[in-house]
Amino acid sequence: IMRGVPVPTAKWITDVKGRPDPDITWSKDGKVLVQEKRVEIVHDLPNVELQVKEAKRSDHGKYIIAAKNSCGHAQAFAVVNVLDRPGPCQNLKISYVTKDSCMISWESPVDNGGSEITNYIVEYREPNQRGWSIVSSDITKRLVKANLRENREYFFRVCAENKIGPGPCIETKTPILAINPIDKPGEPENLHIAEKGKTFVYLKWRRPDYDGGSPNLSYHVERKLKDSDEWERVHKGSIKETHYMVDKCVENKIYQFRVQTKNEAGESDWVKTAEVVVKEDLQKPVLELKLSGVLTVKAGDTIRIEAGVRGKPQPEVVWTKDKDATDLTRSPRVSIETTSDTSKFVLTKSRRSDGGKYVITATNTAGSFVAYATVIVLDKPGPVRNLKVTDISSDRCTVTWDPPEDDGGCEIQNYILEKCESKRMVWSTYSSSVLTNYAHVTRLIEGNEYIFRVRAENKMGTGPPTETHPIIAKTKYDRPGRPDPPDVTRVSKEEMTVVWNPPEYDGGKSITGYILEKKEKRSLRWVPVTKTAIPERRKKVTNLIPGHEYQFRVSAENEVGLGEPSLPSRPVFRVSAQNQVGLGRPAELKEAVSPKEILGEFSHPLCIYIQSLLAVVIFYFVC
Repeated sequence: IMRGVPVPTAKWITDVKGRPDPDITWSKDGKVLVQEKRVEIVHDLPNVELQVKEAKRSDHGKYIIAAKNSCGHAQAFAVVNVLDRPGPCQNLKISYVTKDSCMISWESPVDNGGSEITNYIVEYREPNQRGWSIVSSDITKRLVKANLRENREYFFRVCAENKIGPGPCIETKTPILAINPIDKPGEPENLHIAEKGKTFVYLKWRRPDYDGGSPNLSYHVERKLKDSDEWERVHKGSIKETHYMVDKCVENKIYQFRVQTKNEAGESDWVKTAEVVVKEDLQKPVLELKLSGVLTVKAGDTIRIEAGVRGKPQPEVVWTKDKDATDLTRSPRVSIETTSDTSKFVLTKSRRSDGGKYVITATNTAGSFVAYATVIVLDKPGPVRNLKVTDISSDRCTVTWDPPEDDGGCEIQNYILEKCESKRMVWSTYSSSVLTNYAHVTRLIEGNEYIFRVRAENKMGTGPPTETHPIIAKTKYDRPGRPDPPDVTRVSKEEMTVVWNPPEYDGGKSITGYILEKKEKRSLRWVPVTKTAIPERRKKVTNLIPGHEYQFRVSAENEVGLGEPSLPSRPVFRVSAQNQVGLGRPAELKEAVSPKEILGEFSHPLCIYIQSLLAVVIFYFVC
């Protein structure tokens, strides 16, 4: 059975006969099979069926069917092989490394996938690369030589391949460096005269950065008098330590000293001291900071810095921080302990502000020495800055911000954006993996008011949130504003002419028309004058009832919708006319426009003659 897509099924169908009906048992490799998710057993004597669905490599083996009744028993078997890719190779090793090659060896996979291994694929990559390069893809042996470039680091991986395909890779955990096994070592580092007296000089140095590939380093120390050309070895054999006391010197004579490193491959170049007068004198202070590089701690941890102190007479040691020379002894969290040869600084419950450059100064009558220790206190980032909401529309907006002023001492990994509706004040996470300093927020509900907040996150945790001002999800265009109250400019028997000005705010879109409404003074209901919007800013209102008082208001309309109506018109008119019966009640105009004489014709179907003789309209203006 070959594993693949579609997923195969192993199926056995057989006939089992016997009287009485026998009991049927299926087993694999000594384990009885029972009905389960992938195993289906059907016993419908004489037909017996076993199905193993979604066959896996682990399903290969010997399957046995056993039938048993009171007369005896019988069994049969079938060997099933499920083909799959081979498993991972074993015991990958890199040996015989030189500056230009190495040997790669491995052992075969424990599981060959049910078929013969056809070949092995060997690949390499450098640590700063992601892609793998082929060393060889058609190897049948389990050993291969790889060509390297000097002083480069390499990872290697190997996988086995059969007719189904290549199996998983096994990879070296650490890179190898392409150098010869042993080379001459580097020169001793930091050779200096640590102390001197009347007849001795105490030399100190540090192991070379490059040991030539051999940890077995030793040193040679020599001296010579000034104006002499001959160097004198001051010891027998080699020195294993990185210090040596050169004694039996002549007081007040000028000497020079030199040291070299030695290993199995040879000797390094010499490193020399300056010429020095051997005598007992004052010694400038020297500080040896027991810290390599930058000290990094988490907020809340204790900062510990230690420095070795030398000098004659005993130097006074002072600890300060940064350029402002802050006196650290005033802090209750700081303790400083100085002995004859060390000075220890301890600061408990560190804060982000405790990071910076610590200055250690040792002073005596011979001079002073200054050492520096850089400390970084990692903490959660500060709040983001300049949080803004732009490009607001009915269902989306854009939230932008600037990174925190303080990143907590480590890189900002991502930002967390949250939102809430003002009316509910329940915060929900919109995204917890924003990698940029902006986010496009969608699926807003038009008309709802929203508040957003953003927090920066680094490997130490999440910083404090910064909130936006509330915004309303709507288009950038709006309905028009409220016009000023309309004016009535012309009045006749049954009609009035109403004019108005456009609103100061058009909502960002051109005004498409106006809705003019009227109502009688005692009525509460406003009635539109027209069924459709009026494109002009003037309208003659007809079919008014004489003797009734009217007020008007107007609303502007654009593509977004209808704006708020204006305040009612200031004047209140009463219109009356003389008809066949007599003179009507006079009209009243309050705080109105200047009075005008308005001539109008009256008509009545009962009396054409009187209509031709009488056409008088009298207006009384009552303030």
